[in-house]
Amino acid sequence: MGDFLFLSLGFQFLFIIFQRFEGFGLLFYLFFGIQMKSKVRHSLSIFLLALLSGSCVYNELPTGFDCSTSDLKVSLVSKTDATSCKSINGQITMAATGGVQPYDYSLGDGVYQTNPVFDKLAAGSYHITVKDTKGCKNSILVDIAAEGSNLSATVTTSDDTQCLTNNGSVTLAPAGGASPYVAKIDDGTFGNAVTFSGLGSGVHSIILKDANDCERVFNVSIGRGNTGISYKSDIVPIFNANCNFNGCHGAGTTGRDWTLYSDVKNKAASIATRTANRSMPIGGFTLTEQQIQQIACWVDDGAINN
Repeated sequence: MGDFLFLSLGFQFLFIIFQRFEGFGLLFYLFFGIQMKSKVRHSLSIFLLALLSGSCVYNELPTGFDCSTSDLKVSLVSKTDATSCKSINGQITMAATGGVQPYDYSLGDGVYQTNPVFDKLAAGSYHITVKDTKGCKNSILVDIAAEGSNLSATVTTSDDTQCLTNNGSVTLAPAGGASPYVAKIDDGTFGNAVTFSGLGSGVHSIILKDANDCERVFNVSIGRGNTGISYKSDIVPIFNANCNFNGCHGAGTTGRDWTLYSDVKNKAASIATRTANRSMPIGGFTLTEQQIQQIACWVDDGAINN
């Protein structure tokens, strides 16, 4: 068994060495490998396995699940309104169906939790998201009213269409309650401004407060618009410099040839994930944060051949 493992790993190692150093790998393996004793071959097999695990031979990228085909849905089971505009005793209970269980739930831009109940809520419009084990998501807005208060606002948003900087925006048009109004977004402080710009895509939390200190929360989703990142001008040079070489993603590598748009498109979601968590590229190559963001933006744009 040890000899078989040695031979199997050895030939794979030889394949990589031969591509890098041509005939030297063959001479090395034939001359030294045949003369080694069984225990030595076993030890070298372990070494070769470790070495190969750092190569593209054992780092295939899975094809990402297409969430557009998922039937995941989230729905409201029940809600309890706040007893006043200054109270934080509202509650929301959600349920999910479809997709692949188990489910996790998130309110606004908060962390995901397994519990579908969210309590201690002030009056507001809340963005609730469910996520399944495939990473697919579905969201709805749930409104919590406040007894005796008519404070509200019309919300207008624009998408974030830049990759390396943010240009999304949101504007509130307050109504009801008692003017003047103040507002704040995320971790900011209250001010007179009701328009917030320079926002990235995602869910932002805005609190509107009137002259009577009544508050209302707005979970606002800023969409990701098309950033215009070019496959040919921006993405291909990154692959050519860091990935497209023999033994990894070079020309002729079946199913993972990054010189072919079709292969890249098929693995686009996984490429974005693996570059973001820095598990690729391998072999000493490192991407800059800007390059990682460009890949993510291009994938978010639909991984088009532009």
